[in-house]
This record gives sequence, C-alpha cells and structure tokens, in this order.
Amino acid sequence: MTRLLVRARRLAVYRTAIDALSASPWLRALVVAVVPVLWVLVTNLAPLVQMVAISLLDRYPLPPGETAAWTTRHYRAFVERPLYLNAFTRSFVFATLVTALTLAVMFPVAYYLSKAAPRSWRVRLILLVVAPFWTSEIIRSFAWILMLANRGAVNSALMWLGLSDAPVEMLYSRFSLAVGVIYLSSLYMLLPLYAALEKIDDRLLEAAADLGARPLTRLRRIVLPLARDGIVVGCTLVFLLAVGLYAMPQLLGGPGDTLFAATIGQVFGRAGDSWPLGSAFSIILILAALGWVGLFAALVGRGGRRRVVR
Repeated sequence: MTRLLVRARRLAVYRTAIDALSASPWLRALVVAVVPVLWVLVTNLAPLVQMVAISLLDRYPLPPGETAAWTTRHYRAFVERPLYLNAFTRSFVFATLVTALTLAVMFPVAYYLSKAAPRSWRVRLILLVVAPFWTSEIIRSFAWILMLANRGAVNSALMWLGLSDAPVEMLYSRFSLAVGVIYLSSLYMLLPLYAALEKIDDRLLEAAADLGARPLTRLRRIVLPLARDGIVVGCTLVFLLAVGLYAMPQLLGGPGDTLFAATIGQVFGRAGDSWPLGSAFSIILILAALGWVGLFAALVGRGGRRRVVR
C-alpha cells in the first residue's frame, strides 16, 4: 500500500510538471537552456573571468595577509617589450598563411570527396582521411620528424629520383613547421568544406555547364558563393588552432620561429611571480584572435552576399 501511494505521488508530481511545461513556452525554454548555459558559464566564462582578474593583480598568488593591488602594468609590458610584440606578430602572420595554404590544399580534396568520388566510397574515403587523427598530436609530430629528417622518407625519395645529391635540411625550420601545422589542421578545414560542398545541388552545376559556363566560371559564380559558410567555419577553426599551437612548434620549429603561445608557456614556467603576466598575454591573444576571425567572417560574408546578388 505504501509503495502504491509513493508511486501515485510521483506520478502526480510528474503530471504536474508536464502540465506546467506544456502551458508555459518560457518555462520549457528555461529548462532546455539550463544545462547549456551552465556549461558555458562554468567551463568557458568562469576561467576567462578568473584569468582577467589575475592579469590585473600586481602579484599572484598573494602571500598570506597581503592586500591585492590592481595594476595594468602587465598589459603595458606587452607593448613595451619588442620580444613579445615580435612573437605575437609572427604568430598571426604564420597562422594566416597556414590557414590560406590549408584552404588551398583541402578545397580540392573536399570537392573530390563531395562531388567526384562515387557515393559508395565517400564514407570510406572520409574514414581514411580521419584515421590518422585518432592518434595524439605528439605522435603525429614525431612522425613528421621521421619523414623530414636527413635520412627520412622525403630525402630518400628525392635522392632516389635524382633530384638531390645530398639530404636537404628541412627539419626545425618554418617549412617543417608549416607542413606539420597544415597536416594537423587539415581535418578541421576538410569537414566544414565537405559539409558545405555536399549540399550544393549537382543540377546547378550541370545547368551552368549546359549554358556554356566553363569550370572556373562555375567555381567562381556557383561553388564558392554556396560554400562560403563552410569556408568561413573551416578558416576560423584552422586559424584559432594555428595561432594557439604549443607542442608542434616546439618540436618542428626552429629557434627563431617561436610563436606567441610558446612565449606564454615560457612566461608561466618562470620561477617567481609570473602568473599575472602570462594571464595578461593570454587575454591579449584570445581577444586579438577573436577580433581577427570576426573581421574575416564579416568581410567574406559581405563579399559572398554581393556575389550571390549579382
């Protein structure tokens, strides 16, 4: 009897809750939004707010009994020291070039997978491309070290083909770093491009060809405008990944190719009070990267709308 009463009460509470949700669309929206909003606040915004607070402190952690002193000198240090500005500028130029090269390399691949490859093979080919990314970034970095070494596969192939009489120095340079980063970020460019290109109706391309449009015209007037969202998403992901890389530049880059993320890591690793300075540099990098990406999305989106209107 007691169990029946408990079940009846639970059923009544359940029905009352369902009736309340059914009667109020605002309540339904609130219940659905609770988990995502809490996730964003706890995992994304809370660490950033804490980092901003630390960056404005004169010292961190504070010794017992000492009062917090607020200052902006850590942000001024970024502008006053050329070493930090050079690493920051180098990171943004490098990430922009890598993003452009990744787009140029992966766009034909995405177009082939979405339009030219047989439908029965598309999933298999995508899995073949995705499979190497199941391993960690460190393992893939060491794989490229073996590939580009003086006795690696690339130099062995060049000497076997007679294109080089001696090993070509490729490791620990901007070339090896660019190759490794393009490989690392290729999947983040491929998947958005594939999703955008796969949605383009083949009949549009066939109709344009029947009307006499050449391949480059079809690419410029149909494919690129309709794939604009995929291009923006892919470039955004690749740029944000490249500008914040830490491990791969340490393994494949040379001593003169230090990126800003590695500089931030070195600041945090110093002995003594370095957390406010590292936090300030981290906030600067985040805001600058988001601003760069927002400007790119606005420019590309405006240009894409103009091409579609024409």
